[in-house]
Amino acid sequence: MALSLSLSQKQQLKLSPQLLQSFELMALPLAELQQKIASEIESNPALEIPNTKEASFEVFAEKNQNKEAFSDDYSDSASYGSDRGGYDTEASDRRQSFMENALSDEETLQEHLLSQLGCEALNEQEYEVGMVLITNLDANGFHVQDPQDLLKKEQKALLAPMLQRLQHFDPPGIGVKDWRESIILQARTKGMGGEELQTFSLLVQDNLELMRANKQAQVAKNLGLELEELEDLYTFLKTLTPYPGQGFASGPELYVIPDISIRKEEGELLLRMNSSSLPDLTINSEFEAFSLEKEMPKEAHIYVQDQLKRASSLMFQVQLRNQTLYKVGQVLAEKQKEFFLSGPEFIQPLTQKSVADQIGVHETTVSRISTAKWIDTDWGIIPIKRLFSSAVGDEGEQVSKSAAKEILRQILEEHQGKKALSDQKISDLLKVRGISVARRTVAKYRNELNIDPSFIRGTN
Repeated sequence: MALSLSLSQKQQLKLSPQLLQSFELMALPLAELQQKIASEIESNPALEIPNTKEASFEVFAEKNQNKEAFSDDYSDSASYGSDRGGYDTEASDRRQSFMENALSDEETLQEHLLSQLGCEALNEQEYEVGMVLITNLDANGFHVQDPQDLLKKEQKALLAPMLQRLQHFDPPGIGVKDWRESIILQARTKGMGGEELQTFSLLVQDNLELMRANKQAQVAKNLGLELEELEDLYTFLKTLTPYPGQGFASGPELYVIPDISIRKEEGELLLRMNSSSLPDLTINSEFEAFSLEKEMPKEAHIYVQDQLKRASSLMFQVQLRNQTLYKVGQVLAEKQKEFFLSGPEFIQPLTQKSVADQIGVHETTVSRISTAKWIDTDWGIIPIKRLFSSAVGDEGEQVSKSAAKEILRQILEEHQGKKALSDQKISDLLKVRGISVARRTVAKYRNELNIDPSFIRGTN
């Protein structure tokens, strides 16, 4: 056997910690980015908003001393539950705090769930994921956004177990996509399982409209049940709550902050960044001068350099985020010009990959910068991701899926006949407008718009 050496070349992309942090920051909604910047300004004396902050050696020396004291205190603390991966006295104190602070009768759903989360034996990572899931729920108890889009890469492994834990909280039926999933979850919580749960799920997902139209015989045939068995199942269904969160106070009204604005002014589209919502960040010149002190103790010098590095990194990340968002806005203003000028039915087919190719970044970068971001238009404040839409229809006469759904909605709103339009009739009317969509696709779009089928609309 002969041994030999050979040389080869290969390309390998290595992401620096700074670049990885930039990716995470890109996905933050504006409100969370504001909180992150505020937290950094509070903890880092190297950062300042011009004319709003003063720095001194005593300031950062005191911060460093507090940091060391905290480290000493932590190392001396008890390690109860350490086998759970970080559940220590801090987690225990948090749970005790929740138990001691009773909530008022006017508590919101999120307050009610957070109080239960605080009583769970969780490590910090689990607790953070739990808070993300709870704060993403609307007043009904349903996800506002896909939880996958809200978690960091290292947190996604905790999504399934934490979601399962959350779904066992009171009230039952929360932490799902919609009211149908909520009813099925409530049935499972009450002990239903096996074939009975499968049949119940089919009833909820595909046959409720037929039940409302008094077509029990058809539903019984669909599910392979006797009429008496179907009636028992339907009676049980009526004991469940489709919107489990509605028994709680509504809480303060939530507002979204648009990141960019594209509006028509004097017949032209004008793109603006919402720069007023983020402060101008600079390096504090006095603090930077400390790094040049030759007589500074080694520990203090390390601290100063670390704070300067963190400050520069954050400023770079914010700048990169804003530059990327502005470039995406420019492409949207160009590719979706008809939407901005004329309305939602004119949204054009547009993929994230095509935008990424145009601005010279990876598709995942466009996905991150579009996640949980909003755009102010003449047609309302909408999620940026709504302007990305796949194409439907025959080749040469394609429109976006979003435009097709909007035109479908308009057709139903404008219909004035006594007889409700069937899905096939809607498909025919769409074809007249140059949009070739099959009847089944019409039914799918109609369900996504939460519009009942014709035999239900005709009875209203």
